[in-house]
Amino acid sequence: MAGDPVGQAEGEEVRAPQLTVEQAQELVQFDLSMRMVPFLDRHLIFPVFNFLQETGLYNTTAIQRAQLVLLAETNMIDWALETYTLIGEEQPQELIERRDMVLEQLEDSRAKVLPLLEILEEEEKVQRVAACKSIDELCQTFELDPTVIDGLVHYAKLQYDCGNYTLSGELLKHYRSMISQDTERPVMTSKQVSCIWGSLASFILNREFEEATDGAERAADVIFKINDFLDTTKMSKKEVLLQRTWLLHWSLFPIFTAEKVEVKLLDFFLNEKSLSCISLSCPHLFRYVASCLILQKRLKHLMKDTVWIIQHESAVYSDPVTRFLLALYVDMDFDEAQLELQKCEKVCKVDYFLSRHWAEFQENARLLIFETYCRIHQCINIGMIATKLNMEAEEAEVWIVKLIQNAKLDARIDSEKSRVVMSKAPPSVYQQVIEKTKNLSFRSTMLLSNLEKREKEMRNNTT
Repeated sequence: MAGDPVGQAEGEEVRAPQLTVEQAQELVQFDLSMRMVPFLDRHLIFPVFNFLQETGLYNTTAIQRAQLVLLAETNMIDWALETYTLIGEEQPQELIERRDMVLEQLEDSRAKVLPLLEILEEEEKVQRVAACKSIDELCQTFELDPTVIDGLVHYAKLQYDCGNYTLSGELLKHYRSMISQDTERPVMTSKQVSCIWGSLASFILNREFEEATDGAERAADVIFKINDFLDTTKMSKKEVLLQRTWLLHWSLFPIFTAEKVEVKLLDFFLNEKSLSCISLSCPHLFRYVASCLILQKRLKHLMKDTVWIIQHESAVYSDPVTRFLLALYVDMDFDEAQLELQKCEKVCKVDYFLSRHWAEFQENARLLIFETYCRIHQCINIGMIATKLNMEAEEAEVWIVKLIQNAKLDARIDSEKSRVVMSKAPPSVYQQVIEKTKNLSFRSTMLLSNLEKREKEMRNNTT
């Protein structure tokens, strides 16, 4: 009955790497998990804790005890009992008794909704369900007691608490589909909203991020539904801000743990409304805003404006990832950017969402350094740029050659002088007109200033 949280199979013992006290103290400053836990469902915290256990950043027993606190409010009794054994403590008798109680609750709840479950197992009947215009019509068509519909939500919640996320997600999908067809209840109730959040949690824990071939719903779709609801809800501004804060934290899972990130999801995370919410209630998420800019090359058009916001909020939140962008795009300090990039490796090492992205992160960050350097230098010494990129000269030369070929940069390698020569494209006619007009304006201003100065001198001489 124990759930199988993302990142650890049931019964699998996690062996943490050995870190010295000094190493742990250096890395722990980059761990954001304690800031994020208040905005995550307890089931979503398990994969984060499992990851921390694998890093060796904290004492394994301490993390297992923290997991027990979380498990106490779930129905994953088997996992809790197993954890007590792992930390060398006797399994509590009340927990063993509670296991039997949970099994009984599951059986009772299933018995109440069994007529509906049998209908949902047959494709032909599912299609008939979809044709019903209201819950009353559905109940009349299949001779169901109306309480069975709401009972389905209770049963789905029990399954979720037991860690059976796949079944829970399927049950909630059917419930939401039936309710959405009910034209007699156009206003979304708090229970329906709760079910949408439950669906999102199930999708995340089942890693249902990619678009299904049958067009089935996935995590991104549910995120957009919740976002649309928050745009039109009559809840207080304080409550909406809290819900948006939760949604932004939950959206990190499909953004950073999916194989392919949907563009619309990135747009949602980086839009003005989301950035305002991050500024107000969770500035630590600027780490992930900055990471998106580095990892996603398609977001270059957002770089300037978003970096300005990051700079504006730097007094509230700052870490190596945000400071890397500020050093590169605000201060143009390539030495500082290189130092912050080295620290970014330590950040990624202890960050659940970024740990698998370090290689890509480093490659894209080096590309940003190179591109920025090229914009202000025509001839670039390979040894110097290698230092900025934290690479050996030979390694940097090979990297630059591949970059020139792949990105089709207008540049060439001068091997004799060990440098990269950038070819400046001639400015457009439009740009030339602007430049010449700018010069004429400057000359006119200077001429007028000189004439005024000369006139003043003549007056002084006259008097």
